[in-house]
Amino acid sequence: MSDILNTLATTLAKQGAPMLGTMIGTAIGGPAGAAVGGVAGKAIEILADAFGVPATPEAVADAVEGKGATPIIAQAEAQALKLWEIEARRATDAQAAEIDRGFGAWQFWRGAWQALIIGGWTIILLSSVFGGGRVVPMLPMAEIVSAWGSVTLTWLAVFNGGHTLKEIAPSLGFGRKR
Repeated sequence: MSDILNTLATTLAKQGAPMLGTMIGTAIGGPAGAAVGGVAGKAIEILADAFGVPATPEAVADAVEGKGATPIIAQAEAQALKLWEIEARRATDAQAAEIDRGFGAWQFWRGAWQALIIGGWTIILLSSVFGGGRVVPMLPMAEIVSAWGSVTLTWLAVFNGGHTLKEIAPSLGFGRKR
């Protein structure tokens, strides 16, 4: 998937659509950015609608490389620019709203959990490197790393997964509409 998106982003940039190339390039390296409905997915949808092809990276890549694609790409680039501005404004507004609320308990717990996770990994690393005979863990180091890895992954799933759900829930019919 990453190769197709990389090729598509490069092709669009060469054909005079740097904004579309940048938007699709944001999905490279990310977990299925186009499928989740992020900015890259929206850019692919814009191109798919303009070309009248299915909204898949493969179909859009084939259409972009066809003859006579340049004017269609230019039209899609104009739509993508509007979308980019809306997304940038939304992100700025969300950050401003968070700042306006001030430092609250929800911000404290996010930082506290992150500090706890980082502190735990620091202790594990230091005890395994410098522990020698002085620090004798009650469990084998492999089990400690496995257990703390589970704690870390749970935190990442709750924090990151929660934000992802918060973003896609309105489009699925849950939560507040935008």
